[in-house]
Amino acid sequence: MRRQVAVVGGGIAGLTLAAALDPRRFAVTVHEAEPERAGAGFALGLWPAALRALSRIGAREAVAALGHRPPGAGLHTIAGRRLLPLGSPPLIMVQRPDLLAALRAAVPPEVRMSSGEVSDPAALDADLVIGADGVRSRVRPLVQPSAAERLPTPYVALRGLTTLPVRVREIGEYWGRGRLFGIVPAGPSGAYWFTSHRSALGPEPLDPEVVLAEARAVFATAAPIVRTVLDRAGPEVSATRIWTAPPMRRYVRGRYAVIGDAAHAMTPNLGRGACEAIIDAVTLAAAMERGTVATWQARRVPLTQGYRVASGALMRLALQDLRRQ
Repeated sequence: MRRQVAVVGGGIAGLTLAAALDPRRFAVTVHEAEPERAGAGFALGLWPAALRALSRIGAREAVAALGHRPPGAGLHTIAGRRLLPLGSPPLIMVQRPDLLAALRAAVPPEVRMSSGEVSDPAALDADLVIGADGVRSRVRPLVQPSAAERLPTPYVALRGLTTLPVRVREIGEYWGRGRLFGIVPAGPSGAYWFTSHRSALGPEPLDPEVVLAEARAVFATAAPIVRTVLDRAGPEVSATRIWTAPPMRRYVRGRYAVIGDAAHAMTPNLGRGACEAIIDAVTLAAAMERGTVATWQARRVPLTQGYRVASGALMRLALQDLRRQ
């Protein structure tokens, strides 16, 4: 008899898990509260380990074909002085909607997709309930009650795409006290850019135009590429407070487990969020099939919690902001 698996969340982690589980052994239902928003977003980076994990669900070639490898990158001061050439990083940039479309195509037809909010995961009729429901996870408190609430950082982020031509020597990140900017080509659609700065706005919801106006003031003395991108940006940008998951000692408890941002939402500075969500899902599926979930937990918790801590530390370093949060 197949085991009943309820996956709460139909984003990167949830779809990858649904694609990775053997439908002959697991009857999977994916619950997504907002299907129309699940495919939103801008570009993200995938490192080699995530691409290898995608091979397990037959999606690597499709995702790689959709991606774009940056021709180079560098670290700059906020004023534009180049500090360190970083070469061409071994990652590909892919649009989040394109990645999600490739993951959906890899999901077996036996998987049931359900739209609607899961307000009480404990009430789900399933042998296993997997929380892939992001930093606001409702499954996480069932795994570790002390980790119920997400944690705000002092920073807001803007994200967007620009058709502005970007020279190779301009690609990369620009670090300054209390402000961070990055830009990287993301294929034919243009270049993906992002900012972070310390802000008292919010915490949410945030008005993109208000955050954009604040960012233009904060970055008024930044490098020309930074100012030009922000000046050309419109209200279609994404504006969010940066939230992280609380420290987790475990990802599994009884019939409940958490993966992806539900387990270890981190600041974006290491570019590991989507990667670790994919790896979580593929390795958890393998562990479920082998009956080695405890071993999976013992390996994944210290690694991904380490990334969570390191990414936050890198953000504070990049913004030269060593104040206690």
